[in-house]
Amino acid sequence: MSPQHRVWLPLVLAISPAALCAQQESAVVSGITIHVAAVPGPDTVVFRRAITRAGRDSITGTRTVVSRVVVGQGGRQLLEVEQRFPGGGGEIVDTALADLGTFRAIAHRSHQPARTMRFDFVGGAAEGSVSAQGPADSARRDEAVHQDLGGPIFDSNVLELVVAALPLKPEFTAELPFFIYERGGRVPMPVAVRERARVAFPVLGEREVWVVTVGVPGAPATIWVDTQTRAVLRTRYEITARAMSFTDDRVTPLHGSQAHSNPPRGGQ
Repeated sequence: MSPQHRVWLPLVLAISPAALCAQQESAVVSGITIHVAAVPGPDTVVFRRAITRAGRDSITGTRTVVSRVVVGQGGRQLLEVEQRFPGGGGEIVDTALADLGTFRAIAHRSHQPARTMRFDFVGGAAEGSVSAQGPADSARRDEAVHQDLGGPIFDSNVLELVVAALPLKPEFTAELPFFIYERGGRVPMPVAVRERARVAFPVLGEREVWVVTVGVPGAPATIWVDTQTRAVLRTRYEITARAMSFTDDRVTPLHGSQAHSNPPRGGQ
């Protein structure tokens, strides 16, 4: 999963017109309202990644997340999120484009050391291609992809941002559809608020957070969301098949008054 400030337009120009025109400004899941904070300009957040194996922690680098608002056809505001993190023997760069008001997925790009994926979400389907490098003596393989999604969807590349924008409260639960190409496209995931608590973070100190669980298949996630700012402070995935977990802790300071911890208060 997570660059530097740059001009906001390149990804939008690479998306097919059909993908931009086909999106409707409606909730991805009926009855679930996404609360998207205003994004005044490019925002860069760095997370420190630690991997736990057999009870031992090791720092393995960082995940960098850059969010920016871009302008689509007709002046429509879109959210572009680029994430850079170690993986596959090198660096993975994932880019998601979503409707700013609903987080409905519009496009997904993933550049990995041995594979490149490009998808547009059009008319309830993912249309795109996967290009993979075989063994050293074989040519690169290109495969056209069509996956029926059964309707609007969130991109798993922005899973933690979607969770942070939900109407979180005690006992909140929902089932949300996320796109994962390797699992056939549409993957329903249960989301639940586990608790509201005060937690000490390595760099940001003590903060009051919503602790939210997400049933990611094969990698159940826990996300710590600041109750005051809705910033994601920590994300942890448990890789069940490999008996390991990785945890990303935010090291970028909260902006301005966000840096002052909010006092305890009753949940709602």
